[in-house]
Amino acid sequence: MTIDKFLSTGQPSDLVRIVSAILLTIVSVFGSVFNTLVFVSLLLRVKKKDGFLKICCTKSFGNDIVCIGYLFWPIPVTFLNDYFMPHMFNAFMGQLVGWFGWSIGPLSQVLLTSNRVLAVFFPHLYHRTYRFAPSNVGIVICLVLSFLLFIAFFPEDCHYLYSLKDIGWLPEESFCTSVRRSIFIVSMIIIVIITSICGFLLFFRLIADSFQNTMSTIQSTSRKSKNKKILFQTLTQNFLILLDTLNTTMTYKLFPVLFFQFLTLSFSMVFLRAFEGFIMYAMNERINKGVRALLGYKTTDQLKTLQGAPSMMIWNVSSTSRHMN
Repeated sequence: MTIDKFLSTGQPSDLVRIVSAILLTIVSVFGSVFNTLVFVSLLLRVKKKDGFLKICCTKSFGNDIVCIGYLFWPIPVTFLNDYFMPHMFNAFMGQLVGWFGWSIGPLSQVLLTSNRVLAVFFPHLYHRTYRFAPSNVGIVICLVLSFLLFIAFFPEDCHYLYSLKDIGWLPEESFCTSVRRSIFIVSMIIIVIITSICGFLLFFRLIADSFQNTMSTIQSTSRKSKNKKILFQTLTQNFLILLDTLNTTMTYKLFPVLFFQFLTLSFSMVFLRAFEGFIMYAMNERINKGVRALLGYKTTDQLKTLQGAPSMMIWNVSSTSRHMN
């Protein structure tokens, strides 16, 4: 089969379908493993009185739903070239992966940004002991909103379905999905703009704090390094949200070649969830240590030290996360 046939438009050939399924399998397995390790390490290995890490745990949970969901439905359907379950199961998986699991990511990003702003700009509020911790309340709201999105679009003609013809998730053509798409795009862009602005404000505030005379040269250098990580992680996660939003709603329409549509429409969604799991692991020292401890890279004494140590955000504002129940 020539490259021209492989990059053809219209119905997917067997080669395009199999290559797409293999790519989805590789990245889904990678994403499932990474996000599961992050999720379990935060759930079991780190003190629960840490608002920032609990939000990271929630984000990895949403990423896991997307990655594992691909292994249960789109991948076997693509390999077999057959919808081996009823239409409503396709609709259920679309709601679970495309709305419940996916929406947890952007909502968690808002919570992470709020947590950082509270810690840096309002430390007196951050240190306060609450009957119901703000992080817990925020996580509950995040999950409730995601669940409402999950059940809100079950009516007929409002489904989000996996299409073998397009090798990707697409909404049904109806007034319901048209309105939903417009609200979705505007909401995601607003979230990205607000969280990015807050990320820059936090970065400059912490840069200013690092030049305080009370800090030694070593402390100042360490703070600057952590500040760069703050900005990088925040902007990267915001960029992933925006990129995935555009890919699943508009970008894929720019490519007439089916395989390129697959890369932006279906592959992008699971790849970015896997990449985000890696970002959390690589950029957050606490998460990194928790995962390594879960895999047995730490001794028992070291693990106890990790569990008992005060929780720190990636920029090490202070050891005050224990006040965020």
